[in-house]
Amino acid sequence: MPRILVVDDERQIHASLRLRIGSDYDLAFCFSAREALDRIERERFDLCIADIHMPEMDGLTFVEEAQKTDPELGFIFLSAFDTDENLRRAIPLQVFDFIGKPLPDRDGFEDRIPGWIEQTRNRRHQRALAQHSKEMVQDLQSAQLEREVELVASESARDALLQTAGLLTTIHAHLLSSSTLLNQRAKSDPSLGHLLRSLEEARKTADAAILVTESFFDSAYGNRDTSPAVVNPGLRHAINIATRMSHAEEMHKTVDVTPASDEVIVREISGIDFLLMMVPAIGLALYTTAPETTVRVTTEHVARLENASRDSRYRQHLWINRRNALTSHAGVTITVTCGAAPLNRAVAEAWLKGASTPLPAITARGLVLGMQKAKGLLGIAVESSGEVFQLVLVLPT
Repeated sequence: MPRILVVDDERQIHASLRLRIGSDYDLAFCFSAREALDRIERERFDLCIADIHMPEMDGLTFVEEAQKTDPELGFIFLSAFDTDENLRRAIPLQVFDFIGKPLPDRDGFEDRIPGWIEQTRNRRHQRALAQHSKEMVQDLQSAQLEREVELVASESARDALLQTAGLLTTIHAHLLSSSTLLNQRAKSDPSLGHLLRSLEEARKTADAAILVTESFFDSAYGNRDTSPAVVNPGLRHAINIATRMSHAEEMHKTVDVTPASDEVIVREISGIDFLLMMVPAIGLALYTTAPETTVRVTTEHVARLENASRDSRYRQHLWINRRNALTSHAGVTITVTCGAAPLNRAVAEAWLKGASTPLPAITARGLVLGMQKAKGLLGIAVESSGEVFQLVLVLPT
C-alpha cells in the first residue's frame, strides 16, 4: 500500500485526510516540520502532503530540507491562500501541485493522488537506473585497471623469457664448442683442460638460466594469487601504470619515489593486490596535482601500525579500517604526497565508498579491498589537516 506523509499543524486536516483517503493509503501524520524531517530520515514515503503555513518552520523551508534527505520524494502543498512570494519560492522546489483549503472535491484531489505517487516512483526508478549505470562504469574502470596490471605481469614474463632464451643460446654455443673439442682430441690431446673449462662455463650459464626463470615465478607477478607483495618493485610498476592511465607525461607530471631500505613484503596480500592498491593512490595524486609538478612517494618502517595514526604529522587525517587493522603489528608506511589542496572530507568518504569519482579513470575499489585484506590502515589528508594532498598507507610486514 502506498505511504503518504501528512505534515500539518491542524488536527482537522489530519482527520479529514484520514476519512477521505485513509482506507486506500498508509498515512503517517506529523504536526511539525521538525517531526516530519525526522520521519523522512528514518522511513520511505511515496508522497508528502505539507501545509505551507506552520509555526517554527514553514512548508517551503521544510521541503528544501527534506529534499536534501530524499530528493526523489514528491510534495503537494496545502494552503488556504497563495502569495506571489510563496509561488516564487516554490518554483525551484519542483513540487507537484498546490491544493487549496478546504480540500477540493474528488476530481481535484483523490483522483490525482495515484498520478502524484507514480511521479515519485518514477523518480526513484530513474535514480536507481542512474546508480546502476554508475556502478557499471566503475566496474569497467576496475576491469581496465586489472587489465593494466595483468599487462605488467605479461611484460615481465616476456622479459624473463627473452633473458632465458639468450642464456640458453650461450649454453648451446658452449656445448657445441665442447663437443667439437671432444670429437677432435678425445683421449690424447692436452686441450682437454679447455674442454673442461668450456663445460664449466656451460654449467654456470645453465645455472643462471634457472635462476632467471625461478626469480620470475617467485616474483610478485609469477603467480596471481600466492606470489608475495614486494614493496619496491610493486611501487615501481604501480607508478608506471598510474602515470600511463592518468596521462601524466602529457602534462609533465612526474613521480619521485624513495624506496624501502631493504626487501619489504606486505602480509596477507599478493603482488597483484598490492598493485591494485597503489595504482589508485598514486593515480589520484597525479590527477589532483597541477601540471609540471612532482608527486612524492616515500616509505618508512614503523614498529607498530598504530604509531602512524598517532604521529603528529598524520593525527588530523581521516583514518580508514582502524577496527580491523593489525594495529600492534610492525609494518611499513607508504606516503603519497603532492602540492595540491587536501580532499574535502565528504568527497574523500564518497570516493572510498564508490559514490563519487574525483578520479574518473580509476576507482578506489582496489585500494579499499586491498587495505581490508592486508588489515592495514589508510590515512587521507582532509581540509582540517593541512594544505597538502596526502595518502598514507600503513601495511603490516
